[in-house]
Parts: sequence; C-alpha cells; structure tokens
Amino acid sequence: MTESVRAEEKNCQDAKSADIDPMCPRCGSSVDWVTCWSCDGEGMSGHDCGEDTCCCADPVPNVPCDVCDGKGGWWSCLSSDCQKEDR
Repeated sequence: MTESVRAEEKNCQDAKSADIDPMCPRCGSSVDWVTCWSCDGEGMSGHDCGEDTCCCADPVPNVPCDVCDGKGGWWSCLSSDCQKEDR
C-alpha cells in the first residue's frame, strides 16, 4: 500500500471518528462508506484454528476478509467525475 493511500485512509478514518464528513482526496467531493459484500462489514471472513479438522464448538471468525483487508468496507467517491473507490 502506498503512503498516499495510507494518508488518504487515515484522513477518512480521522473524519469518521471525529463525526465530520470525509472528503475524496482526489477531487474533494463527499465520500460514502460502502460495506463489504464479502464479510457484511464485519472485517472477518472465516475461521481458522490451525487444525485440519476443526473441532471448535463455537468457531469465531478470525480470518481477515481478503476483499476489504479486514476493514469492513471502503470509502467511495460520490462524484461521477471521479468514481474512485479507495480500498
């Protein structure tokens, strides 16, 4: 992941935690949080306890989602001119 993408993610996350509207780092337009379709926003997509045959009574998801990298979703620019999804 490049430093500019990390900085963009940090800015959006800071905005989300500060309860202000995050902006697209490319065009300055509003962005919307898109919930990951693979993990339903949980950030985890499966269970891996390290055993070939899992005997866990209640397998808790512990494998980060490979679609959203364990973040539960991504920011998507709402501008039709930009259409950049920051994943």
